[in-house]
Amino acid sequence: MALRVVSMDELKLQVLTEPGRTGDPVAEVCRRRGISRQTFYVYQRRFLAEGPAGLEERSRRPLVSPGRLEPSLEAEICTLRRQHPRWGARRIRTELLRRGVDAPAISTIHQALRRNLLVVPQRPRRRRALKRFEREAANDLWQIDATEVKLADGQRVWVVDCLDDHARFLVAALACPSPTGEAPWACFVRASAEYGLPRQLLSDNHVSFTGRMFGFEVAFERRLRELGVKLINAAPAHPQTLGKLERLHRTLKDWLADEPQPADLEELQLLLDRFRAHYNHERPHQGIGDRTPADRYTASPAPDPAPLDSEPDDQPAYPTRSVIRAVAPNGVFAFRAKHINIGTRYAGARVRVVESGELVHVYYGDELIRTIALDPDSSYQRLGKHRLEERKINP
Repeated sequence: MALRVVSMDELKLQVLTEPGRTGDPVAEVCRRRGISRQTFYVYQRRFLAEGPAGLEERSRRPLVSPGRLEPSLEAEICTLRRQHPRWGARRIRTELLRRGVDAPAISTIHQALRRNLLVVPQRPRRRRALKRFEREAANDLWQIDATEVKLADGQRVWVVDCLDDHARFLVAALACPSPTGEAPWACFVRASAEYGLPRQLLSDNHVSFTGRMFGFEVAFERRLRELGVKLINAAPAHPQTLGKLERLHRTLKDWLADEPQPADLEELQLLLDRFRAHYNHERPHQGIGDRTPADRYTASPAPDPAPLDSEPDDQPAYPTRSVIRAVAPNGVFAFRAKHINIGTRYAGARVRVVESGELVHVYYGDELIRTIALDPDSSYQRLGKHRLEERKINP
């Protein structure tokens, strides 16, 4: 004899009529059938109100969906993801806000990407640290490190980069054949010539930066000491100390992977210059509240143009090789056949010029007003748009 298949609606009706047929309490019937009493009475109310139609399976979809995205907004989110496969939900939300769009929550955007199969499920991440460690002011601490990249022919070369700890602003990125002692110094000179000197510099224990693990001082350490910049070294085998630069290297390599591979160091340097502009001015950084590093790395207001003495009375002790120069009305003075601009505020003043290797420091009294690496190809040394020598930093 063939078995008769019972539909779900018929089964529900059997459960509802069972207490009357057997005389068992509702609680006993529900226990035997494996349902709750609340479910029994829900079915009973629907049957009494609608008859057998009330027992049909109903959609579990909520009546209202406040988190549901408009189709046009979801399409825009998917378009951004397809155009920029490396952008996650947080970056997409930031870009929507930049465009003036009332962006939904990061989790809502992520769900939209999952619905459209634009993200790959990942294992849960390790819990992040609750506190980020950073200096309170820009130019108080820079970090310097190097990472290896490949040219088109497979040759391995290096990128030495220098990052401001407070703003995550990439002050310099230099392509070089190998991480010798001259490479980080050239990178530091390039950065300090444009943005002034930091108070401290953080590096790892590579011999190009320090000889402390071997009991001697390398040229990089000596040059920094002569400039008055304090070098700090990370603990051995502890790359987390330079975590901001380690994360920068990952971003840099992802960016380079989307560009044509450079044929030589010159092409690599052009890419690095483009990357710096993108990283500093276009890419929002999660570690600083989705602002760009340039938003945080802004110079302090220049001092009020109060009248200056031609030369302060309380002159500090300068090295014997320093010289005094008079500043013209246009804010320029002459030094080594170069015309150096320090701004019209110092017009008519007398400043002290101190050479230290490739760098030239200009002082008014005990105030360092400009640091510059003289450009051998130009007789006029313009005043850069970043007057970070005037920045107020922590003592």
